[in-house]
Amino acid sequence: MYSLYSWSSPFESEGLYSFDSSCISIQAYLQLSKAEWQLHQVNNTNISPSGCLPALLCPESVVESGFWRSIQSLKNQGINLDAHLDQEQIAQSTAYISVLQDGLADALLFSWYLVSENFVETIRPRLAKLFGFPMSLVLPTQLQEHAVQRLKANGVKAEVKDDAAETSEASVLRSKLPRIYLLAKEGFQRHSDKSAHPIYEQAKEHLNVLSQKLASKRYFFGDAPSTLDTVAYGYLAPILRVDLPQNTLKTIIIEQYPNLAALCNRIHEQLSQPPIVCEDSLLAGIGSIIKHAVPWHAAKSASPKVATKDPHLAEKVRFVTGGMMVFFGYIIYNGILSAPASKGNQDESSIEGLESRDVLSVIRNI
Repeated sequence: MYSLYSWSSPFESEGLYSFDSSCISIQAYLQLSKAEWQLHQVNNTNISPSGCLPALLCPESVVESGFWRSIQSLKNQGINLDAHLDQEQIAQSTAYISVLQDGLADALLFSWYLVSENFVETIRPRLAKLFGFPMSLVLPTQLQEHAVQRLKANGVKAEVKDDAAETSEASVLRSKLPRIYLLAKEGFQRHSDKSAHPIYEQAKEHLNVLSQKLASKRYFFGDAPSTLDTVAYGYLAPILRVDLPQNTLKTIIIEQYPNLAALCNRIHEQLSQPPIVCEDSLLAGIGSIIKHAVPWHAAKSASPKVATKDPHLAEKVRFVTGGMMVFFGYIIYNGILSAPASKGNQDESSIEGLESRDVLSVIRNI
């Protein structure tokens, strides 16, 4: 049996068992290929050898992490949704997957994290509830910051300011403000209404290419699903199944690309809730991956001990409580927790040497 270690989900009521598109894609791949597997929901990338999720534990105790490595490992062991494709179709599939992981991923990140109404009213509260205190104070904002960094690296403006450039005096004052205050404040300044933002036009280019490839077929390459179909589901499902205050991207897909929406629904109807194992801690996740059983020996005393009251108990409690408050205050202020990198991890989620515009031009010539 395979064990998939995946980001957990605040959208289980919507039928999604991760908030990460790569994790959703692998889950769909395993279900459509009829593999025997179980889902481990985790929220810490340190249990993965490469520091990114998803991570796949194979029956031979081999661990693969990241989307492409996990897919290739499954194919090597005979679980291959692309077995019915020829070499030319496999090359096309790789190109179309790049379109999804490049352009459509950016639009999804923008819609979730940079449209302030969506982030403040839906995404951040759901993630905060998922991570629990005190991680809820840090990780949602760090996810937002990583989305901003990825979009900036891809040439998408993360912020639009109507005010004039900051004066040097204002810049100095700004630098003296606590970092946590600035992050919270900037969260409300990001695009309150950007339904006409250029990123949606870019998303339409990618969606148009995918829609033309799918046409009226049941799946992208005929009557049987392939890796491309599972990846398309991984990016379309969070858009179509999660309701947001500003659902610009969802409206575009439903109204202009109904065949893609139908594909997403068709795949979703074939999926069921997987067997879920919730890892309560980082140590539990690591223990499951390496299958290292640590024997536990309970020593019982020959004669029961008489409980005695510690006269310094109150002082110890105050000391420990105060230390924890100082610790959490420090990590919140400095933002030193490692943030998830699965969405923006270029090594795992995209194809080296290919840019979106290059892939689009190649596809148009196919």
